[in-house]
Amino acid sequence: MTLVDPDARGLEDVLAGLQWRFAGRDEFVLSTGQWQHLAGEPCALFVLDGLIRIEGLGEAEDLASGDFLFVPGGDRFAINAMSDGVVLCVRLVPVTVGSAMAALPQRVLLTEFVGHSPLAATMFGHLVRQCPDPFGVQGDRVATLIAAMAVEAWHTRGCAPKRWLLRVNEPGVARAVAAMHADPGQDWTVAALARIALASRSGFAARFQAATGHTPGRYLTRLRLDRAQRFLAEKDASVANVARRLGYSSETAFGRAFRRHTGHTPSEWRRVAGVNS
Repeated sequence: MTLVDPDARGLEDVLAGLQWRFAGRDEFVLSTGQWQHLAGEPCALFVLDGLIRIEGLGEAEDLASGDFLFVPGGDRFAINAMSDGVVLCVRLVPVTVGSAMAALPQRVLLTEFVGHSPLAATMFGHLVRQCPDPFGVQGDRVATLIAAMAVEAWHTRGCAPKRWLLRVNEPGVARAVAAMHADPGQDWTVAALARIALASRSGFAARFQAATGHTPGRYLTRLRLDRAQRFLAEKDASVANVARRLGYSSETAFGRAFRRHTGHTPSEWRRVAGVNS
C-alpha cells in the first residue's frame, strides 16, 4: 500500500516528492500504418497532428491531435499511426525514489491537453523543438513541472481511480499518521502514537499495520527518507541540518538509512539530482 497523506494533502505530497531528469527528446513524423516502439524508460508523448493508437499499456487507446500521454514507469509500449501524424516525445529519468514514485499510475492519459493545460503544452513543445540545450537544470525543471502539471490535471479532471491515494479509514490510525506527517522529526514511539490514537499499545500496532501495510516504525522511516529528498533539494540545506530536522541522532546514522532507501549517500543524491548545479 502506498504511503501518502490520508487527507487532502495527499496529492500535494505526491507532486512535491517527484523530480525528473530530462533524458532526451524526439519528434516522430509518422506515416499511416507506421509503428514506433518505445521501451525501458519513462516518457511523455504529445500528439501534434493525426491519430495514433497506443498498444501495450493494457487496453489500446487512441490519441488525437492535442492529446497527451505520460508513462512514468518505463513500461514497453508501441505507437501505431492510424493516420499521418506528428508526435513529440520527452524521455525522462526519475531522480527521487519512494512513496511518491510508487503512487504514480502506469499511465496518465489526458485528452484535449492543449485546451485544459495550455501552459504545459506550450512548455512541452518548447522543450522538444526550441530549447537549445535541455540537458541541464532548465530541461530538468521544465520536465518535472510538465509531469507534475499532467498528474495534477489527471487527478482534478476525475481520471484517477477513486482509491488512487491511500485513505486510512480507521480514525485512530488516521490521527497517528497525520501526527507523523506533521512532525516527522519527532521521536515517535509506538506508545506515543497509541495515545494519539486512543488505543492500547498492542492493539494500535496491529491496527496500524492492517491499515497501512507497515509497522509504525517502518512507516516513519519511509516518511522521513521521502521527506529527506525534498529537504536535500533545497540548496541551502546541509546534510547535517536535514538529519537533525528528521530526528536522526547523527549524520552518519542518517546517511546509512538514506543509502539503504535510495542507493545513494545524501551527498551523492544531491549531485545526481543536480542540486548543486
